[in-house]
Amino acid sequence: MASPLSDLDELVLRCRDEKAKSYIRESVACYKAGAFRSAIVSTWIAVSFDIIDKLKDLALTGDKEAEKQLEEFEKARQAGDIAKSLKFERDILEIARDKLELISHIEFIDLERLQQDRNRCAHPSMTSDGDIFNPSAELARVHIRSAVEYLLQYPPAQGKYALESLVKEIESEYFPTALDKAIVALKNSPLFRARESLIRNFTIILLKKILGGTSDYKEVMRVSSALKAIAHLHPEVFEGTMGKKFSSLVKSLDDNNLKNSFVALEKIKDSWEYLEPDVKQKLESFVENLPKEDLDELEFLLSHSGLKSAADRRVKYATRSDLGAPAFFILPSLVGDRIVKLYAESQSFEQANSFSSVVVRHAYDYTKGQVERIIRACGNNYEIKESFEVTTVINAMRQNKSVTDEEIDEWLIDVGLKKYTKPVAVE
Repeated sequence: MASPLSDLDELVLRCRDEKAKSYIRESVACYKAGAFRSAIVSTWIAVSFDIIDKLKDLALTGDKEAEKQLEEFEKARQAGDIAKSLKFERDILEIARDKLELISHIEFIDLERLQQDRNRCAHPSMTSDGDIFNPSAELARVHIRSAVEYLLQYPPAQGKYALESLVKEIESEYFPTALDKAIVALKNSPLFRARESLIRNFTIILLKKILGGTSDYKEVMRVSSALKAIAHLHPEVFEGTMGKKFSSLVKSLDDNNLKNSFVALEKIKDSWEYLEPDVKQKLESFVENLPKEDLDELEFLLSHSGLKSAADRRVKYATRSDLGAPAFFILPSLVGDRIVKLYAESQSFEQANSFSSVVVRHAYDYTKGQVERIIRACGNNYEIKESFEVTTVINAMRQNKSVTDEEIDEWLIDVGLKKYTKPVAVE
């Protein structure tokens, strides 16, 4: 059975760069030699210098707060001002927590304890019995672990600045829409070795974007590829965030914007499973009563396992007026069946003529069986047979690649419409 204690050498390897590794490696060497006071002092030095290095990195990227803090530090150092330098060291954890958001309030408590124990180790303070403070191996070990897990393993940007930089990257026209490239991009961003809070907050921001109803197709592709990349890089945090937040975000949509959830359901794998039962029920009801201006969404809804039944019901009562609006990239077979049924049931010349434009619009997409039913309706339904547009409908069906002219002519002859067959070429 594996030990619950973290391996110190493993902790060293988890540090983000060689500087951080060199800082903490000395602490581990002291610990292994039994010099626990020295281990704690070295660990505090590692924390202090790591924060200063992060200040420098952030200042180079344009972080104004980091520039300000680094300037204060450099002034004190160059002037040899010991008092200001000591004050900077005393305040360095508060700077990391409040100004740079490098550590959380909980992490601050543990690292502040490290700072206090470092002072007890480094200064000639005595206990009440006159003994020098003698830290235990366990205390030194927990400080080394806290330093690595809370600070040294992470890149400089983890708080608000990191979040802003990630959002800015996604908003760039050049962020990749292909998953493999999006993974490469985020692996080289603050998200790669990120705190759970940063991953969670970034995921929520992206979900809000995709639920916001943007009409920019490129933005939708960028955001969805970023969400997929997060799911790949940090699956546990992503799944936890989806489970806790996705339902509430969908609930926050008003009735007029419920269709915005379709993009998330389409682009995010298994997203339907993260929804609570009441939210699923609401979406099913919305789909079943889908406004006619949104019927083009049926192309996706009829293929979605969770919403297919509701979409089926919506198609079954779609009217001629409903089907006159949507433009499908690929005509769903069920919608094609409904169009054919409504056309075949035309009860007047006016109905046959007015609905013929819808029939003709999808001429290329019908199945062979649907084309046959349309042709037979042209002969069997008197209102269609005598309508002005019957010739247009028959000619449009000849453009369908699923049937041949010979097959269409055979059906025309069967229903008494031989006059619409193609004349035989004379050689």
